[in-house]
Amino acid sequence: MPVASTSDRTTTAVTHDGAFRVIALRTTETVRGCVRAQGAEGEDARHLADVVTGTILVRLTMAPTQRVQGIVRDADGATLVGDSHPDGSARGLVQRKEGARISLGRGAMMQMMRTLPSGAVHQGVVEVPDASVSAGIMAYLSISEQITSVAMVTSQLEGDEIVCAGGYVVQLLPEVSRAPLAVMTERLDADFSTPEAVLGHLADDPATLMSEILYGMKFAQTQEASLRFGCQCSAVRVLSSLSTLPKDDIRELMSSEEHLHITCDYCRQVYELPPKALAGLLSES
Repeated sequence: MPVASTSDRTTTAVTHDGAFRVIALRTTETVRGCVRAQGAEGEDARHLADVVTGTILVRLTMAPTQRVQGIVRDADGATLVGDSHPDGSARGLVQRKEGARISLGRGAMMQMMRTLPSGAVHQGVVEVPDASVSAGIMAYLSISEQITSVAMVTSQLEGDEIVCAGGYVVQLLPEVSRAPLAVMTERLDADFSTPEAVLGHLADDPATLMSEILYGMKFAQTQEASLRFGCQCSAVRVLSSLSTLPKDDIRELMSSEEHLHITCDYCRQVYELPPKALAGLLSES
């Protein structure tokens, strides 16, 4: 399983007055690995980075111990996928017609899916307002999860290289009162409402961003975790995917003298399988 070393991480805090919960995260190396694996460039790279960061943020907000997948589709059917796992690994996927570019304008939709302990999948679908992944995340949290929040995910490119990425979510808790809400609203509008402002505060440490958002407020850090680019693919998973083929197709593959070469869509790892490796699948089919 290909994994890149990383200094990415997330930190969570709750104010002492029970008014706000804040999650800040740095995802630079994580999304850089996703972008490189997908060969994404320009705006496509930025959109993929934001979808992956946003998916991680939703997992941390709603279900830190569950897998969350975020899917954004534009009006022409191009798809961006973020896949975030409880071990801190995340991966991304770009699917589009050859030569096409992704447009998150009118008609773009966001779908978030999280796998529950029972195996069931909880999902919600919202529009992506104003071509903004951040706005889509806030709409999802509000409509599908009934959580009022302010969220921002962003990334900075130099050429086609991601040089900084991350974001935050400020969640309003039941104990919030009018005075602290007014202070927080003014602060977010003034200092944290643009990608440039968020990246400027983020630097290399999400704790710096969190502290700036909560400046002057007493809070307790409740959680910290590392993040990284990592794929869940393996030879076993490849074989499992082949098990869905009809018996005749499996027999045809086994009759070939050539090894099978199967590439993971997410990380581009190539798996080489001898035809005899499919024998077990045929007996199970």
